[in-house]
Amino acid sequence: MRSADIMSGELNLLRREQIIPWVLLGFIFAVVSAGFSGRLIIAEKRAVALVASEEARTLIDSLAVQAASGSETARSAGAVAYSVLSIPVTKAAAPLEGLAIGQSDLLPDTYWVTARGAHKFLGQTDPENSLRLVTGNFDVAFLIVWVLPLIAIGMMFDIVVGERERGVLSLACVAGASAGRFVWHKWWCRFLLLAAATTLAIVLAATIQTGVWTATTTFVLIGWVLSTLVYLALWCALAFYVSAGAASSESAATRLAAAWLVFVVLVPAFTNLLTSSAVAPPSRVALTAALREATEQADKTIAAERDQWFFDHPDIKGEMDRQAYYRSVARSEIEIDKVMSPLLEEFAQNARDQQRFVETLKYLSPGTLTFRSLTTLSGSDGDQHARFRDAVANYHDEWRQFFLTRLQTGTPLAANDYTQLPRFSPPQYDWREMVKTLVIPLLFMIGLTLMICLQASRRLREPGVIVGRSA
Repeated sequence: MRSADIMSGELNLLRREQIIPWVLLGFIFAVVSAGFSGRLIIAEKRAVALVASEEARTLIDSLAVQAASGSETARSAGAVAYSVLSIPVTKAAAPLEGLAIGQSDLLPDTYWVTARGAHKFLGQTDPENSLRLVTGNFDVAFLIVWVLPLIAIGMMFDIVVGERERGVLSLACVAGASAGRFVWHKWWCRFLLLAAATTLAIVLAATIQTGVWTATTTFVLIGWVLSTLVYLALWCALAFYVSAGAASSESAATRLAAAWLVFVVLVPAFTNLLTSSAVAPPSRVALTAALREATEQADKTIAAERDQWFFDHPDIKGEMDRQAYYRSVARSEIEIDKVMSPLLEEFAQNARDQQRFVETLKYLSPGTLTFRSLTTLSGSDGDQHARFRDAVANYHDEWRQFFLTRLQTGTPLAANDYTQLPRFSPPQYDWREMVKTLVIPLLFMIGLTLMICLQASRRLREPGVIVGRSA
């Protein structure tokens, strides 16, 4: 029996079953819909950030004009730094970021930087939409990690045991085809069909995400397709292995459903629980209490000076009065920042420790491993957000120092100073770093898939594959 005949017969069989084509079309439609949904989510965030940036730029231009005309507020470094001006800084866009929302559920893509303490804006870790956090984002990564294995199981669970129950294996052997060769051709036919549908779905979803294709976008898309197909091959190989050793189709389906439940649902949940227990985050109640205590202590330190100033100056009059007030505000913020900075760094260090812990445990689940690869490719993983947060903290120091220098020396702001305000440069997407991150997980998944395929081939040579085995 020729290979072409076996694969052609398998395609005709799948077509006659009718449900398989509809399942594949439904999956493609779902992936495309998820791509469109991800695009809307990202577009909404970018639009909000763009409006905020334009408003800040308009305000800066207005202050420059007012400073040139001699406005006291626009010329006061303290008033501008602590009362008037805040600047939005936004995480750099990444190619195909709408395919995997990732940590964007929890971590902001935009911070509002002021000269006040960093705790004022770096503590913004609450999601903008709590309902979305509960329900989760409908993105392509979710469908790949959760739904695609179920489709693979549905197409592969009876590839060996079902053919034996229907007597097809015996007939194939009588016709001169070995059981292994016959089943492997069927497996390749189904896998390639699934792979083609999955690749088409991802390409369509990616096309929705971007209007301009660059070399980086193409690389990210290739990484997405490669990571997904390796994940798909792993589940197809596992289904083959279980089907070759099962006593009945029902037994194979049950075992594979249990494997999906364990490796896609339970192990990731256990990983999160273990990470939270082993690397417990600092208490936010303690953070709030420390902030309150630091604020009270800073106020007490300069209370006498500030109260005397308010008593002597019931109305703000004169540049020297304004400078004296805002110098006291600056000292208060600096004192609070001294207390809060170590606590914020403790949270940041905890996040880094959790990342390292998860990096080790991710190999327990192919679902977790693939999800982290996909979010890394889309620039929405925790590492990317951590780099962005560190860059914001450094920018905040530069921004605050710009105004403190002028406030402490009593130098009024001129129109030209507004053109020299520090500018934020977000960390850019680096595809070379992505390659380094993805190589080991991909090699691990490929090695695991090959090992399962090897074991499945050995099972095919057992006599029970054709004549049946007891439960």
